[in-house]
Amino acid sequence: MRDYVELWLKQSLEDLDTARVLLNNNKYYASAFYSHQAAEKALKALLLYFGKDVKTHDLSKMLDIIKEEVNLNVEEIKKEALKLNPNYTISRYPDAANSLPYLLYDKKDAEEYLKMAEKIVNWVKKFIK
Repeated sequence: MRDYVELWLKQSLEDLDTARVLLNNNKYYASAFYSHQAAEKALKALLLYFGKDVKTHDLSKMLDIIKEEVNLNVEEIKKEALKLNPNYTISRYPDAANSLPYLLYDKKDAEEYLKMAEKIVNWVKKFIK
């Protein structure tokens, strides 16, 4: 299981880098999606580390499980996770937000989401030894 945790965490870091590359190339909607992915995969790594194999893309549900079943205080990253959560769908599907995703995001948004994802990934890294 430990190797599996490491794989998820490594992919989370790669997704952070992808979000940065997309941000730097003005693909803000895609950067927002990869910021969500980085946070999701980091939380998945943490859950696996504690023996919980959860199948969801919902960061809020993941935090609930971490709080209730792993007994970690998630307040430090809860605000960021809740703000990142909608980007799983809104950043990809025109019918999810009644608009074209690439029109919904700007540089400031993408930068903010990237910082949120970095905070979540760094929070997770404190617990995985």
